[in-house]
Amino acid sequence: MWKQLTISSGVLPLVLASLMTPMALATEPVEPVESAALGVNRDLPWSEPVQIDDPFEGSFVGVFDRHYFSDLLLNSSVRIEVQSLWTREFARVLLTTRDRDCLSAPAGAVLSSRCSEFNNPRNITQLLIKIDNEIFQLDRQGSVFPISEPVAIALQNASDEVVRIRLISDTGEMIDSEIGAGTVAAWETIYAPEPIANNP
Repeated sequence: MWKQLTISSGVLPLVLASLMTPMALATEPVEPVESAALGVNRDLPWSEPVQIDDPFEGSFVGVFDRHYFSDLLLNSSVRIEVQSLWTREFARVLLTTRDRDCLSAPAGAVLSSRCSEFNNPRNITQLLIKIDNEIFQLDRQGSVFPISEPVAIALQNASDEVVRIRLISDTGEMIDSEIGAGTVAAWETIYAPEPIANNP
């Protein structure tokens, strides 16, 4: 069963405004992170709740996830990396493909010294999340995918195991990936119905 979840553009300013309140988990200290940005070279505490103190978006609690896998396309080795940030109000996704082109290497040369790497981000417009037998569709608004209350409840109640996701780009390209079990376990905290306390 597919659930089409859409939010009008008038809601987005309210979603972003709600991020301006400093928050932290009520019962456990969490590691601070200075930016909500995603990037292929970022060293983040993956799959655990953190307090994000972003200079543009304010302070809030979230969990970062990363999944990557390799594929072979013609003579190029392609590494696909999917990073995501999950907060109470929104999710953000970055998908990049890192192409390693070794076609220009002369015969007999050491390929690793003659290969060129290219990082190609994809413009993701839809995010599908499969939880048990339900598929939730989130549509991007601005740079984020707003999390509605039904989706938050489903994420909070998801079993602590790998969750399958599908990313759809603005060109219609579909990439299947997953959210790790550690991140899914952290969702129980991020999306708990109890209010999240302010930092002292």
